[in-house]
Amino acid sequence: MPEENKQTEIKAINVKFDKVLGSLYAQVVGVVVTDIDITLEFVYINPRPDTNDAQLVSRITIPRVVGESLAKNITDIIAEHEAKKGDRK
Repeated sequence: MPEENKQTEIKAINVKFDKVLGSLYAQVVGVVVTDIDITLEFVYINPRPDTNDAQLVSRITIPRVVGESLAKNITDIIAEHEAKKGDRK
């Protein structure tokens, strides 16, 4: 018996913020994890007060083992940075 064709509904996302996140070119990253890969979706948030638009600007899919290694490296670098800040006090 053939599998039914399923359509994925794509929804536009409007993000409204009272404040600008980060810098003038604020981005938010969404993370999607499956059993075999990890997808990072970078979303640009328009900082102008007269709009509340957000736009997906980049999507990166990597093997899960690579994503886990990347996450570990980021965590390790943050820990090193914090330790260096503690040494300066």
